[in-house]
Amino acid sequence: MPTEELTVRQRILREITGTLRSSRQLAELIRIPERDIEDHLTHLVKSVSRDRTRRFVLDPSACQHCSYVFRERTRLRRPSRCPRCRSEDISPPRFGIEAR
Repeated sequence: MPTEELTVRQRILREITGTLRSSRQLAELIRIPERDIEDHLTHLVKSVSRDRTRRFVLDPSACQHCSYVFRERTRLRRPSRCPRCRSEDISPPRFGIEAR
């Protein structure tokens, strides 16, 4: 299906299937603002959770300074600062879709 005929969510779904991408990478590929990507991802998580053949994968953010990993975080946005060392050098979370 040509890219022009796909909705934004369908294009995001296509871009994260079988790989992991950050919201910034997706924003550059889809050519929409990064905040819009995060809103669309919230809806995709719900859609994919109903599909038994696929699952949503979240590679969590991590502090670049002390290596703290934000495993328990449910928000899809990058945290602003590390709770352990207070560093603001946080890697963005990455998202993907994989087959079950």
